[in-house]
Amino acid sequence: MKPAKPSTRQQLEKVAPYLYRHSVHGTYHAIKRVSYKLKTHKLDTTDRKIANARLRDWITELSAVDPGNNDLTLAALVEKYQAVRTDMAASTLVGERGRIRQFRELFPRPMDSLACRATASDMAEWLAKVNEGKRASTRNQNRAFVRALFDFAVSARALPVNPFDPRLCRKAKKDPITRLIPSEKEFQAIVAEIRQPTWKTVEGRHGGQRPMFQHESADFAEFLGLAGVGQAEAVGLKWEDIDFEKGTIHFVRKKTKTAFRTPIHPWLEPLLLRLRATGGDRGPVFKIKSVKNALASACRRLGMPHFTHRGLRAMRIKRLWEAGVDVKIIAQWQGHRDGGKLIMTIYTEVFGSTSDSYERAQSAKAALAFASA
Repeated sequence: MKPAKPSTRQQLEKVAPYLYRHSVHGTYHAIKRVSYKLKTHKLDTTDRKIANARLRDWITELSAVDPGNNDLTLAALVEKYQAVRTDMAASTLVGERGRIRQFRELFPRPMDSLACRATASDMAEWLAKVNEGKRASTRNQNRAFVRALFDFAVSARALPVNPFDPRLCRKAKKDPITRLIPSEKEFQAIVAEIRQPTWKTVEGRHGGQRPMFQHESADFAEFLGLAGVGQAEAVGLKWEDIDFEKGTIHFVRKKTKTAFRTPIHPWLEPLLLRLRATGGDRGPVFKIKSVKNALASACRRLGMPHFTHRGLRAMRIKRLWEAGVDVKIIAQWQGHRDGGKLIMTIYTEVFGSTSDSYERAQSAKAALAFASA
């Protein structure tokens, strides 16, 4: 009977505190007891000086880990991470909960396994599962989530370093921008269709059928298109935020908590005056929080493309931009602090590729400047 082959551990010879050398291959290994548990680490070298340096780095990493968190499981890590991720917008929280659910269900390692066992390949495998068929923005959100999750593990001193590898989990390139923007005529038709749906009738008080109106939804959609602000900002708008004397509206950008203001444009003022006359001058301006369904239904009945509330906002930005309003001012009216960078990199790409009238106007300006030179 052949004698049992000695294990790697039996072939290690101690040459210094925590440093061992393989008697056959000459490679160095590190062994250290942490919180009553023996930790081993391959130093992947046969050079003593390199081994000493890597040993010091490894011991430094171990000292960054709290012994009380050595047994932190993936389930406990996710629970702790979710507990501190509360100061976010409601829509952001919905997406976060979805990613956490997918992590629990599809991560390659069971949730009762130790967080320190997770590897970059585990993250890459999970991302491949959850990102299949998704847009670039969604893929990048999933990537940012798993990276932030294990960054949190490092900050909680459960891991010495984040195993996330950006070379293995690459950032997705942005999808081409396709933003449907209604014309002014289409916008007016949509608002009218929302206000009085052509297919909706109700029983009259004295019998018979009468049209059913949806004034609140129509007013909300009309405000988005005329003011050129986001849905979240419109929902949070109160009458106290509107200063008719100074002609300004004060908003707070929902995502960044940034305060900004826009002028009461001449085309917007009649709507605000009518709403104030019928609804008072205190409290929220709008009672509803979304016009998504009413907008989609109106577009479908009118045979138009599916314009969203973002399209209504972009319509107003487009008209301001085409009218020659300084892009920095438009950015201020959107609550942006980038001096118009977002407008120039996103909106102008869309407007410039779809607006022949704007291109002709710019050509006319160039010709005029050349003639007067």
